[in-house]
Amino acid sequence: MLNIKDLSSPELPKQDNYEQALRLALEVFSRRDPGRVAELAAARFVGRRVILPHLDREIALDLDSQQFAVLPGGQEAPVWLAILAMHYLNAADGGQPRGKLKHFREFKEGQFYEPAFNRRTKEILVAVFGDNPEGMIEAGERLKGKIVQTGDAAVELAYFPCVPITCILWKGDEEFPAEASVLFDETADRFFSAEDMAVAGQMAVLELLKASRG
Repeated sequence: MLNIKDLSSPELPKQDNYEQALRLALEVFSRRDPGRVAELAAARFVGRRVILPHLDREIALDLDSQQFAVLPGGQEAPVWLAILAMHYLNAADGGQPRGKLKHFREFKEGQFYEPAFNRRTKEILVAVFGDNPEGMIEAGERLKGKIVQTGDAAVELAYFPCVPITCILWKGDEEFPAEASVLFDETADRFFSAEDMAVAGQMAVLELLKASRG
């Protein structure tokens, strides 16, 4: 049985070493012009910080300390979010989303992670918003999402500027149970591996859950 509480401590897809992954990504980034990277990634370069929009907030990378802070507030970003931010920045080439959506399983290696991905995205959306699609719309608006006219409720979340994640909900009735989808733009794999997409998708759903609670 689905336990919504466990989403607060998500079992993220395993990587050999998060710290090593972050260190390698920072090494790649250090060989590039941070101002140019920010421009290509639709971020900002202010002083010695790269400031990257993320949902309804921003992530700031201090180039001198190589520390990541979530703005506003300035608390340290979790390592998985720092890794996603670095993978996004390192892959940014100025290309924009194309508007064609794909299921997670359609990306390379997506089928391997699909059962866990569905459990921590689609099933959560159904459990929380299946009888309350308006609640998902309201939560999406709090995250500065774009409301999409499809299903009974749909919102496009700007996880990063060029990595939108679209959550769609169909309300159940006497004949059919509620259903949901979490979709990515077809360009998502330019920035993220399947593991990265799995983390981003489930954490986007977690943010919707948090936003629905006010």
